[in-house]
Amino acid sequence: MEQPTLSALLKAEEETTRNQLRADDIIDRNRKQSVDRLNELLGGMLLRYNAAYSGEQSRQAIADSMTAAVQDMLPLLNAGTAVREMPKRKVRTGAIVMLLLAVICALVCVLLIREYFPVGCAFLALAAVCGFAAGLLWHGEREVRVHAGLNSELVWKTLQKTVETMDRKTEEFLAQEADLSSGAESEAISGAGITDPEALQIFGDLLEGLYSGNGDFALRQLKKLQPWLADRGIETRDYGPETAEMFDLLPTKNRPTTLRPALVADGKLLTTGKATEQLR
Repeated sequence: MEQPTLSALLKAEEETTRNQLRADDIIDRNRKQSVDRLNELLGGMLLRYNAAYSGEQSRQAIADSMTAAVQDMLPLLNAGTAVREMPKRKVRTGAIVMLLLAVICALVCVLLIREYFPVGCAFLALAAVCGFAAGLLWHGEREVRVHAGLNSELVWKTLQKTVETMDRKTEEFLAQEADLSSGAESEAISGAGITDPEALQIFGDLLEGLYSGNGDFALRQLKKLQPWLADRGIETRDYGPETAEMFDLLPTKNRPTTLRPALVADGKLLTTGKATEQLR
């Protein structure tokens, strides 16, 4: 069975989540609810992802780190603000004309009302009508209500792209880690071999003494071993009262003798030596 990716897990929740985001924006008008919903979605995806890769700790750690970073960024969706503005509208020309007509009718009414009362009343009524019309046409400030919502389609596409990036970066990191591990293993294997020309020469001479059966020649070559070890920071210690703890002791009736020196580097014992100790 193919192991799931974060993108596949997100795809499985696409229809439900997109419908919920649209409802949060159009019906509930609640951005915080959308943020909580996305946070819960990512948490559930991470649990299923880690369960599918229960034996890969590196993959789980990468997924957990990236998911936590994305979840911490989700509250930025609430960072926008919505304010009520009071814009001013331009005064219409018709309002000015009606106001002037109202003033003219009022003046005519004042001039004619004493001599021609009915005519004066008519102009007074006309002035009132013109003044009322001017008031209707004269717009001042008006309060505007603003609703700040989320573009559910844009939010979903951004989340989808983010999850795809998480999958890609996870695979790139794991591939790089595998390459480094392979390189370190190869280096360790190659380092286990002996490539020092001087060491190869010493071992070759010893083998020559073994194959030729020439013990004296082999002993002469062994004298080169101590200087070779000293050049590499390894010192030999012979048996004595101060170095007794570095040796495995064998009983003897003869005087104490060093059978094999102890090897020491940087004050640390590398190998124990072997010596004989006189019975008392």
